[in-house]
Amino acid sequence: MKLALIGSNLNALPLLQELQRCADIELTASAISGPLLDQCAGRIPLQLAATSEDALLQRDLQLVLLALDDCDEILRLTRAAVQADRHVAVCLPLLTASAALVFELQLIADEAQTAVLPIVPRWQLRDLPPTALQLGLVPGEIRQLLLELSFGDATPEQLTEATRTGLDLLSAAGFRYSQVTCLDAAAPGGLLLSRLITLGAQADAESPLPPATLQLRPECGGTGMLRAVLNSGTVVEYPLVSGEADVYFPRLRWFMEDRARAAPLLEAASTTLELCEAAAKSVRRRRTVDVHFDAGTERSVFKSQMTAMGCGVLTWLMFSMVVLLMAGQLFDLPDWFWRAARVLWIAPVVLFLAAQFLLPLARDRSGPGRKRR
Repeated sequence: MKLALIGSNLNALPLLQELQRCADIELTASAISGPLLDQCAGRIPLQLAATSEDALLQRDLQLVLLALDDCDEILRLTRAAVQADRHVAVCLPLLTASAALVFELQLIADEAQTAVLPIVPRWQLRDLPPTALQLGLVPGEIRQLLLELSFGDATPEQLTEATRTGLDLLSAAGFRYSQVTCLDAAAPGGLLLSRLITLGAQADAESPLPPATLQLRPECGGTGMLRAVLNSGTVVEYPLVSGEADVYFPRLRWFMEDRARAAPLLEAASTTLELCEAAAKSVRRRRTVDVHFDAGTERSVFKSQMTAMGCGVLTWLMFSMVVLLMAGQLFDLPDWFWRAARVLWIAPVVLFLAAQFLLPLARDRSGPGRKRR
């Protein structure tokens, strides 16, 4: 398999290190720059392409790995790659990735003949099968989920990375949490000591879920361990892989065999990013935040846009009516002006009502098995 890498994000470094152990994968000319190029120089043999387009349009290329920070550039290159019949694997940027980015990737994947695959941290779980996204835990058998992670420094980037990694590992349990509580403990000087994130379900949820707790500490070294406390008191451990374990490319190969397998992977990445956004909101508001998981469907986006447009139309009707009434009292205007003014006054209402008939054209990604709250 031939692989091309485009980007500068250090998130792709573990994949490049694993690539060196894969004798059947060839890294072709790639567009690498910035910190990633500095880390690879002298360690990993590279061929540099002149532009990103030159890298993804090489002959017999099968997979394009994107490690960019610009979401618009990710979407542009993803479209170009799938149009050239290349599979795409995306290392989601730390500070700019959102559920909206994954939603756009879903739209591209719907029209593509190849797979669009986000790289998810849960692949680091040793006991997660290469062909699965969940550990297959049963909610009624588990009392609590616990996960502790440590990271090098308390920088915003590393804290964001640790938060996303931890939430994705907890999501690998297969439970759809709808409430997030995030608390930061800081020293008097403002230095972060720890971050505690608790996931739970709403009180009126159809089925109760065991609470999940993520503890983050800025310490040097250390890996992590996902623990499931059973109702009997037994603790089942799910360790993360360490050392020279191949976790990325065996999974990427499996997803590339059938592009339809990428849809649950994209949904899993979207769920994790929505939890991350809820955690950030919980820190700002200092309270529990509800997560509705409705950002990933065209229907929900359409309804949100129509709601905003409806408010705008109502505002237009009220203020324009006041202006017209005042103009009628102050000025002697011809009849043709008033006929044109009435048309302009009512036209937004007509267009808004006509737009409601576009709702059946919006695709619903929820599927029969996805629950909405």
